[in-house]
Amino acid sequence: MNRFAFSRGFTIVELMVTVAIAAILLAVAVPSFTSFAQKRAVSQKTVQVRNALELARGLALSQRQILTVCTVNALNSCVSTGGLRLLVFFDLDLSNGFNAGDNLHQDIDINSIALKMSASFSRPYMRFARNGEALESGNLEVCSTNQSVDYGRQVIVFRSGRIRLSSDSDGDGFDDTGGTKIDCPSS
Repeated sequence: MNRFAFSRGFTIVELMVTVAIAAILLAVAVPSFTSFAQKRAVSQKTVQVRNALELARGLALSQRQILTVCTVNALNSCVSTGGLRLLVFFDLDLSNGFNAGDNLHQDIDINSIALKMSASFSRPYMRFARNGEALESGNLEVCSTNQSVDYGRQVIVFRSGRIRLSSDSDGDGFDDTGGTKIDCPSS
């Protein structure tokens, strides 16, 4: 009879080698997956921001009213950086900030990303006129709050009201504007 016929299972050496290989593969895969997840979160939030801007433009056209988009702090004041939420609203009192009487159309939580608004005339908000044109052109820069992930995207608003997303024009894996990589500030 063959002496290997009754052999069952793995030896301790085989099991240790298998566990060691699995640990190495896991150590290599986890950072890559974390980076991928952060980049995906930035991309998803960028699309949400673009959709909010498109909603504001569409409502301005359909309701024939000026709609405001801004990021607000805890006091509901429009801020260029450090906002907690992105709001789309009709500014009834023309205060260029969200107040109790204003008509809110959309509220997006932005605490998982860093959002910086760069509007014309250094304003912390963008508005869309009754004809769909942007009263303030500029961009909203969306970055990861995880400082180990250097990745950002932009939503660009033109004076005509056209809204577009930044793209990777040079194929290096990072979105850029005019060939220059979008540089997310470190906290």
